[in-house]
Amino acid sequence: MKHAALPLQIAPFLILVALFGAPAAAALDIDPLRYQGGVRNSTGSCSLNAKQLAAVARSLREKTGLLELDFDGDGFLRLGDVTRISGGSQTARDLVAAAVESELAFDLECHSRSTSIAFARLGPPVSYQSRTTGWQIEVVPLDLDFVDFDRLRGDKQAIASFDLGMVLLHELGHGVLRLRDVKNESDGLGECEAHMNRIRRELGLPERQNYFARVIERSVGASGSILRQAELLFVRETRSSDRTKRESYLLSWDASLVGNLGSEAALSRMRSGNTAMR
Repeated sequence: MKHAALPLQIAPFLILVALFGAPAAAALDIDPLRYQGGVRNSTGSCSLNAKQLAAVARSLREKTGLLELDFDGDGFLRLGDVTRISGGSQTARDLVAAAVESELAFDLECHSRSTSIAFARLGPPVSYQSRTTGWQIEVVPLDLDFVDFDRLRGDKQAIASFDLGMVLLHELGHGVLRLRDVKNESDGLGECEAHMNRIRRELGLPERQNYFARVIERSVGASGSILRQAELLFVRETRSSDRTKRESYLLSWDASLVGNLGSEAALSRMRSGNTAMR
């Protein structure tokens, strides 16, 4: 990967070296855990608060069935005792385990009420390198807009198929497995959502039918103001010996508040990043 260099703010360290000699390695690294991979709450200004972090852990426990999955005191996602399982999806467990053990660092960031993020996205990566140890790591921001999930309307089953945990798993599918979304509506669902549908099947949830949301415009009230409503269709099929039952579930949200759910190229953003020296 090619990275554009960021301005290096090293003047304070040079002054310390000149006056007192070379400082210890820990003093040079603002965050001593920066070079540890996995899924972690951001330590920056956009970190998740305790309530948001608990919501992420709770939703991932539901999807994976891992009863001890939680965040530790340093903000890292931990699986706990992986033999303690209640329900959940094996495919989801495999994906979360791969993310936790990844050499990449996925930093969870809160960007609620963002005009540029629809539910979640992977941001451009930043490569960190320690001058003192030579350690390197690529940090991928995983941006979450928690308010968007409160704006979902529709069948309970459809909301469960597109909740915080499912959307987070989708982004990890990009980051860990390098699965792609489609670029055009005619290309179908895409390999990333096909993988998510496997998780939904294992959970008994309806499966997503289209990657691109359909946007419907309708006039509202006496003023004639236009409401832009985005919709996704989910379907669950149950087979018996003589027939297949097909149930449809609709999910919607105000597209003017959430934004379009389009083919933002997560992998393209991951290929272009910055470099920071610490």
